[in-house]
Amino acid sequence: MKLLALYQNPLVGDKKILPRDIRNYVASIMKDYEDVHSEIMGHKSKQPTFIFSLPNKKSFAIYTFKKDKKTEMMLTLIARVINENPKINIRGTKATVRDAFTRQRDYTNFEEGLFERRLRTPMVIAVSKMEYAQCREISKDNKIDMPKLKKFVEKQIKDSIAFTARDWFGEEAKAEVEDIMDETIILFKDLRYLPIKFKEGKWLTAVTGTIISSVNLPQFIGYASGLGYGELSDPSQAQRKRR
Repeated sequence: MKLLALYQNPLVGDKKILPRDIRNYVASIMKDYEDVHSEIMGHKSKQPTFIFSLPNKKSFAIYTFKKDKKTEMMLTLIARVINENPKINIRGTKATVRDAFTRQRDYTNFEEGLFERRLRTPMVIAVSKMEYAQCREISKDNKIDMPKLKKFVEKQIKDSIAFTARDWFGEEAKAEVEDIMDETIILFKDLRYLPIKFKEGKWLTAVTGTIISSVNLPQFIGYASGLGYGELSDPSQAQRKRR
């Protein structure tokens, strides 16, 4: 399911609003709804219920791929409260929501084919001490070992998809997804390794580039996807490329 909020007027110049800004704005207007507020701000060690994607100049979007009625009702409620509180002011960048509404959007059907999709936002590949140690080895002496990087990123993609399936759909779904991922071929084009600033004083290791896969991957992969990281280009575009 997807919530799309359209601005009354597009942002101009270099003004921008980030996923974290949208999350904080939505959390602030949902304080009277404790269960929804908790879903927005919680889940530190799990895949969050709601994903705040990178806004553009004309709109922002919130996703959830959980299928239960409670979650769908929460997103519908968020859309209603946004329409009741349409004014956004983030560090002097102002926007007014003209309309917020929901539409159906599925997780993925893992359709087989050849799918080429660019990373719209950097994919975070490390959060634990062990993963950071592996990344330091990959970038030792400021030289990127590309074969090791590709192998590591492939594993992170497959693992993140499996664990997201567990958190959203249960252990049985995780086992099914792991079987699919075992057979999935993942290749890379223009893969680039880079640090990104997550928040003040904290940097994360990430990659950008284009991912080619033998199944249609979910729209969000890797760590910190709740704040819009690891978003692949639109699945419908990948579908058209496949034909």
